[in-house]
Amino acid sequence: MNNEPSQILVENPKDYDVKIKVGANSNIKEFKAHSIILSARSDYFKTALSSQWAKREDGFIIFDKPNISPLVFEILINYIYTGTFSNNNDNVSFFDIFIAADEIGLLEITQKIKKLWRSKANEYLKHGKFLKALEFYDEILKNCPYVTEDHESASKWDLSSYSYGSEEINELSNMLCKKTTLTSLNFSNNKLGSINVFMPSYFKRSRVKAGVKVLADALCKNSTLTFLDIGNNNLGSEGGKALANALRKNSTLTSLDLQKNHLGSDGGKALADSLCKNSTLTFLNLHCTHLGSEGGKALADALCKNSVLTSLNLGYNELGSKGGKALANALCKNSTLISLNLCCNELGSEGEALAGALYKISTLKELNLSDNLLGPEGGYALADALCKNSTLTSLDISNNNLGSFGGTLLAYALCKNSTLASLNLGNNGLGSFGGKALANALCKNSTLKDLNLSNNYLETEGGYSLADALCKNFMLTSLNISHNKLGSYGGKGLAYALCKNSTLTFLNLENNDLGSEGGKALADALCKNSTLTSLNLFCNDLGSEGGKSLADSLYKNSTLTFLNLGYNELGSEGGKALADAICKNSTLTLLDLQKNYFELEVEKALTDALCKNSTLTFLNI
Repeated sequence: MNNEPSQILVENPKDYDVKIKVGANSNIKEFKAHSIILSARSDYFKTALSSQWAKREDGFIIFDKPNISPLVFEILINYIYTGTFSNNNDNVSFFDIFIAADEIGLLEITQKIKKLWRSKANEYLKHGKFLKALEFYDEILKNCPYVTEDHESASKWDLSSYSYGSEEINELSNMLCKKTTLTSLNFSNNKLGSINVFMPSYFKRSRVKAGVKVLADALCKNSTLTFLDIGNNNLGSEGGKALANALRKNSTLTSLDLQKNHLGSDGGKALADSLCKNSTLTFLNLHCTHLGSEGGKALADALCKNSVLTSLNLGYNELGSKGGKALANALCKNSTLISLNLCCNELGSEGEALAGALYKISTLKELNLSDNLLGPEGGYALADALCKNSTLTSLDISNNNLGSFGGTLLAYALCKNSTLASLNLGNNGLGSFGGKALANALCKNSTLKDLNLSNNYLETEGGYSLADALCKNFMLTSLNISHNKLGSYGGKGLAYALCKNSTLTFLNLENNDLGSEGGKALADALCKNSTLTSLNLFCNDLGSEGGKSLADSLYKNSTLTFLNLGYNELGSEGGKALADAICKNSTLTLLDLQKNYFELEVEKALTDALCKNSTLTFLNI
């Protein structure tokens, strides 16, 4: 819109046919306008100025708006005529402008004001003006009670990694003591445990406390917060104790993230004691908090008494065999826990005790025992437990050196188990023998949907067996067999399976030495397959021939949305072929071509192709 003549029409209207009386009592102003412009810019005016509703006097349309102030309407009429929105008057509230603009259907203004509001609120939060932010959000919600996005912003604050000081921590504490709409607070990565705060007079006068203790005191009084993340904050054992005390008094918090805080065994014991008394917390993340075996045992005792916790993460805590054994005993008595993460805890032989607990567990659905030195014996115990367990749906036992023996036993268990939907067996040295056993199990299992067999030395023989299983299995939707040296023959076998399989949507074949022959076979399969949406072929020596074949398949395939062809020496020919394919393909949204070292000419062709493609959102070259 050309602003200059439009501005003249606003200031010195000629040939106007509308008189709009704005305001009430002594504060009334008449605006002269043109119905054709008002109707074109506002559906509200288009209806209001129609012959059915409009009042006419002496050839003019007379319109009254007593509920809008003249100052506000001046801003709106200026926008209608010029398309420019600004508010340089301190006496005019953005909230008043928003309400008036919303009433007369000026959506562009309401959107601009919302953007300004959110920017202002974020500035308050960024600079630690939490009470100001709270007041501002209250005003927004009062004026826009039905905007979902504003409710979300007001109730969920992300204050992570801002490095606030003592003044800001004190203000945050004061804010949390008030009745607010805030239900979720992310305060991770703020070095809380290193901040010393001067306490107000209602504590011991002149006493100095760590920032975490101030926050913990506020939690004792807070009645709205349900989610709190204070991970990676240098809390230490004293910080852990302060929060444990808060959990005894707080009655609303349901989710607490304390990961990477070096709480130590003392902090762990204090939290364990609080769990025996707390009746609201359902999620607790203590990942990498150095609890040790003593802290692990204390938490195990708490699980015997606590009846509300449903999710517990104890990964990377050096629990050892003693902590593992105590947890195994606790799981036999606990009746609420649904998800438990015990990865990287050097459980060793006590992993067998945990496996034994699976006989008696009636609620646990997700269990992570990855990287725990379970060995073949642990695999045997888990396999035996899975034959009888009827609740577990997700199991991660990657990086446990199960070997072909453990893999074979777990394969047998899969033939018996009827609940497991997700299984991670990555990096377990299963070998082709274990791979064949698992392939055979897939022909009989009817529940597994997600299987990770990455880095297991399956080789061509194991790959062929899995390919054969995919022709018969009708449940699996996700398969990761990356880093398994399948070779071109294994790739061809899987390509044949993709022509037959009708359920697989995700396939990861990264780093398998498929070569150009394997790439060509998979390209042919993509022309026939109608379910696969994600395919990872990173680092497979596909070469220019394999790249050209896969490019050709993109003309015919109509389901693939993600394709990774990084590190494949596709060359100029492969790159150009893909550029041409991108121009025609209408389903791919992410294409990764990193580390193919294309010449500048190819990079330009790929970039130009983006101008013609209407679906690709990510291209990495």
